[in-house]
Parts: sequence; structure tokens; C-alpha cells
Amino acid sequence: MTMPPAKRESTVLTIRLDSSLKRSLAREARRRHTTRSELVRELLAAGLGDARAVPDLVEEARRQSLLVSGRASERDALDFIEHAADTRGWE
Repeated sequence: MTMPPAKRESTVLTIRLDSSLKRSLAREARRRHTTRSELVRELLAAGLGDARAVPDLVEEARRQSLLVSGRASERDALDFIEHAADTRGWE
């Protein structure tokens, strides 16, 4: 059993985004099934070299497994995976 992460004090940061960037952020958050705030925290941590930015691969695999497990058939699961896959940079 793992312990939950320690609560950290947080503050609110207000930023301005152009509408295109805001739409891109919302689209990526939906794709990842997370909130815009969580996505921005993750991207900032990664960009600033924060150790917390390293993804927990076990948790990510579990999350993806749960997303796919609710599909009616193997074909539905494969269609979902193909549609949801982040293939940027695959060449």
C-alpha cells in the first residue's frame, strides 16, 4: 500500500492566454482525461526540471487500462486506443 503524497501549500496564479492556446490546453486536458490546472502544473514542472514531472508509469498504465476496459469489444478498445494515442513524434 502506498502512502498518499503529502499535501503542499498552494497558491493561485492568474495568466492570460490567447484563445488558440486556451483551446489547445483544453483539448489536451480532455485527451488526457485530466483538468487544465493539473495539465498546466505537470507541464510547468516538466519545463522547469522538477523531479515531480517524471510520470508514474504504473499509475499511467493503470489509468489507460481502466479507460480501455470499459469498451464493449476488442475492436472498440482498439478503435479507442487508435483515436486517443499520442503519436506526435512517431516517424
